[in-house]
Amino acid sequence: MPVRRTVSEVDVNKNTNWLNYPSVWTWYLAVIVLGWLGISALIDDAGLAWTYVHLIHGVATYYLLHWIKGSPNPEDQGKYQALTFWEQVDNEAYGTRNRKIFTVVPVLLFVLATHGTDFRKQPLGLNLVVVVVLLVAKLPALHKVRFFGINKY
Repeated sequence: MPVRRTVSEVDVNKNTNWLNYPSVWTWYLAVIVLGWLGISALIDDAGLAWTYVHLIHGVATYYLLHWIKGSPNPEDQGKYQALTFWEQVDNEAYGTRNRKIFTVVPVLLFVLATHGTDFRKQPLGLNLVVVVVLLVAKLPALHKVRFFGINKY
């Protein structure tokens, strides 16, 4: 009797699959705290250090999550070429643990940055712009949306 084989329907995006390991979030948060420790050692103001961490984190995550498109994995054969990393996370499903963490961390950094220092020293407007841009970019309504054709190709 011949063995009947079926085609596997498992679709694993190796570009984002690593986010499902629990140690990833420990490292992510540890890098943020280590960045804060390093900056606060240099400028002697812990609250202002959170502002710098928030701004650096905002620029870095916007570029890595919402600007770069595609997958470096050649096995994908261009399947994810038009999608940013954020759009690829959890196979484009919203409300998942990974997306929630990526959304909550900028908000927490904003709160730490604005609450942790004297308002006369820290750029509240710049912190607000960064957190708003990051949160708007993560909205489900803006999935695969490119404003004014920027980053379309």
